Amino acid sequence: MHPEDKIFANVLNYVPEFGPKTLAKIRHHFGSYKNAWEAEVREFLKVPQLEKKALFSLEKIKKEKDPEKEFKNLEKESIMLLLRDELPEMLKETPAPPEVLYVKGSLPEEDSHFLGVVGTRRYSTYGKEACISIISELAGRNFVIVSGLAKGIDSFSHEAALKNKLKTIAVLGSGLSSKVLFPKENLRLADKIVSDGGAVISEYPYEMKANINTFPQRNRIIAGLSKAVWIVEAREKSGALITARYALDFNREVMALPGSIFLENAKGTNKLIKEGAAPITSSIDILNIFGVESDDSVPKSYEHLSDLEKKILDGASEPILKDDLMRKLGLSPSELIPAISLLEIKGIIKDSGGEIFRVI
Repeated sequence: MHPEDKIFANVLNYVPEFGPKTLAKIRHHFGSYKNAWEAEVREFLKVPQLEKKALFSLEKIKKEKDPEKEFKNLEKESIMLLLRDELPEMLKETPAPPEVLYVKGSLPEEDSHFLGVVGTRRYSTYGKEACISIISELAGRNFVIVSGLAKGIDSFSHEAALKNKLKTIAVLGSGLSSKVLFPKENLRLADKIVSDGGAVISEYPYEMKANINTFPQRNRIIAGLSKAVWIVEAREKSGALITARYALDFNREVMALPGSIFLENAKGTNKLIKEGAAPITSSIDILNIFGVESDDSVPKSYEHLSDLEKKILDGASEPILKDDLMRKLGLSPSELIPAISLLEIKGIIKDSGGEIFRVI
């Protein structure tokens, strides 16, 4: 491959019809991206299965873009461009890896434990707390959290990773420019990911806006980078399930957070579990899947619980209203409420608007 190929791969990537598979065909046909850029537009007619309208787009890009100038803009923003041969091995081995990958920040060492975490934007308190709590329990164990920077579960997974000094990678459905980064509310979070030693990545041109097709496409990168993917919450037709399908296609482990049968957000995840996904109820389950030894099989906070506290935990194995828990266990308010308060202080359960649920 020509040493200047990145300069020309970048401008060819601006052609909307040139997805990763088409770019790979162009590279094979011309021998390098430099040769492709310098060739006459009509030469592209010889590339197999190339859309004819792509030629008009290419002509327009050739008139508008100066390859050197565009590449210098990336360098000014400290954005690296990786070509297919430079991708992390896990991603490179997938059926349709990116031909061009833009990276802001640092990709963690490949011997780290890459865990994909995705879920709905319309999260429940239970899903949020379970996501944050279980990721927090992975602290100090060389895990990398890979997610999509979306609102909801994705954001919580990135934030929990940062809070617990774990590296994290955000895979965008837009370009990396702050003008188009989606969602714009997470621009500060993206900056924090980079400043804390992680990376924000995209296969899309620097100033390309997200659209309805870019999110399913980027989900294959989340699955491709990860050894296992954990679906925290998903409705029956959630985009998070697309990531699960990619993970299965790529022979990755699929995991899901079990949820109440009455919770819309749990319908997708419970279905995944019925189909064979591993249920995740604590970090121990994740450590076992990654083959990482855990200190013990019971969280330390359980060691000195009273019989009453253990009874409450058993009763709250699924989210339950405080009044229902009281009736279920045959306890009076004066017995239950102080015990719940103590369990909350210990970080074992959460009381959210009268609904009690375990967080570890």
